[in-house]
Amino acid sequence: MAPIRNAILTLGLILISVALCGTLRKEFQALERAWEQGRINEAASQIASLKPKSDNEKALLQFITACLNPDRESCLFGYQSAIDQYPNTHYGQMSMLYRAKIHILEREHAHAKQLLNRINSAKIPQRFYWLAVCAEQIDDYAATISNAESYLRLEPRGQYGEECQYLITHAYLGQNKTQSAISTLNKLNAQSGYPTDRQYFHYLLGTAYQKAGNWQEALSQFKTGIEISRYSQLAYQIEDRLFELKQSHGSKVNLSFLFPYTDLHIAVEDTEVKQPLPPPVLQDTQPADTPLRSSTKPSSGLYVQTGRFGVEANARSIAYRIRQLKLPAGYYEDKSNKSVPWVSFCGPFANTEEQKSAMAYLKENNIDCFATRY
Repeated sequence: MAPIRNAILTLGLILISVALCGTLRKEFQALERAWEQGRINEAASQIASLKPKSDNEKALLQFITACLNPDRESCLFGYQSAIDQYPNTHYGQMSMLYRAKIHILEREHAHAKQLLNRINSAKIPQRFYWLAVCAEQIDDYAATISNAESYLRLEPRGQYGEECQYLITHAYLGQNKTQSAISTLNKLNAQSGYPTDRQYFHYLLGTAYQKAGNWQEALSQFKTGIEISRYSQLAYQIEDRLFELKQSHGSKVNLSFLFPYTDLHIAVEDTEVKQPLPPPVLQDTQPADTPLRSSTKPSSGLYVQTGRFGVEANARSIAYRIRQLKLPAGYYEDKSNKSVPWVSFCGPFANTEEQKSAMAYLKENNIDCFATRY
């Protein structure tokens, strides 16, 4: 009976989608095509000259206009107008999806879920992915798995296919179903072309093995993951896990691969020596006795984020190292993120030129970082 019910449900969604899509005139099809292909300026220039007749055309114009709005309030208002006036059109429902994404980013899960559940178009399967994201953020593991699997049934190799597998894995780990988590990741690895993010895959699989009590396989996965890139943000999280294994199992865990030694080769030929970047010159300097740990997150200004860690000692170490490079630095605790709450930063900077100069200097010294604004 289950296959019959699924077939009936799929047929119903297809019929609804046909009704939602409607027919767009040639000029509106050109607008839609430009938008979908990322030709934003071209799409924006076409809007003023178009005169919509059908609800589908009006919804398309309102949706694209809302997307082009630079500020949050105008954007939300534009989406809501399309939702209120044309809820049964394709772009009325796309407006529901885009507004729901904003609510998810702002952790307004009830509003997001309400909008996503109103979407009934088979042409918008990504609603199930965002429902899964919404459920994961409130630790509703059963709903996370159900919605992620619904997306995978409709789009097994879709845009969010790999992310759905990771959501399912996290949900199983939250339920302490470690074997199910491991099985999910192994199925992903068996698919051609997956995983695309191999470092994260090995980190997550290592975490699943660690929770299952198989420290040998966990060590193998973490070792493979950290060797993909030793200076990424994820590499520091893998390092945290490795030290947890070392603390739990002592000398059984060999971490010598973290500190590789290579043969010393001294070049005898004359080569041009690359001059290291000088430290950036800042308008304002930080007092030498400023504590490394900040009691609060910076409230405003230009900064460079240099890491997010599960262990305070790692954040302190990075901040201290940056101070040694004569740059302002510190770290703080982000209590909203329980797994990796310790955030290290460099700054503040008076302008973007100082910020870019500091980023280049940090990368020259093998410190991974990115620009941010508080």
